[in-house]
Amino acid sequence: MDLFAYITKQDEEISKYIDKYYGDIPRCRGVRFMKVEMPIENDGGEDSEVFNQYVGQDVIYIHTRCGDCGMGYDDPDSNYVYCGADVWEEEHEDLFLDHVTDDFDMTYCSHYFKAVIDNDYNKIIEKLKSQE
Repeated sequence: MDLFAYITKQDEEISKYIDKYYGDIPRCRGVRFMKVEMPIENDGGEDSEVFNQYVGQDVIYIHTRCGDCGMGYDDPDSNYVYCGADVWEEEHEDLFLDHVTDDFDMTYCSHYFKAVIDNDYNKIIEKLKSQE
């Protein structure tokens, strides 16, 4: 589980922004704003590769307990389908960019969405930059 994303989710401003644009996220474990993230060590896995691809961009990373469980994204018994991540991504297809199952625990998934840039987003980015 991404503990930093979990902690960030507890921020009221962030929570309101996420709820407004990304709705009811199935099994949400946290969020990150990729605009202020730094690259992570690439351990050769797809998860870190995709994360680093979006670093510095206006992209929202949402961590869920909706991985494919090693079954594939179409398997109805995977967390991805069973818990509704497939439907949630479709509902936000105009913002959806990518998803990847966690390299270390396939019950988790990292989802990437375009950020909706508004005053709230800009305030959050400034707040996060000041905490660095």
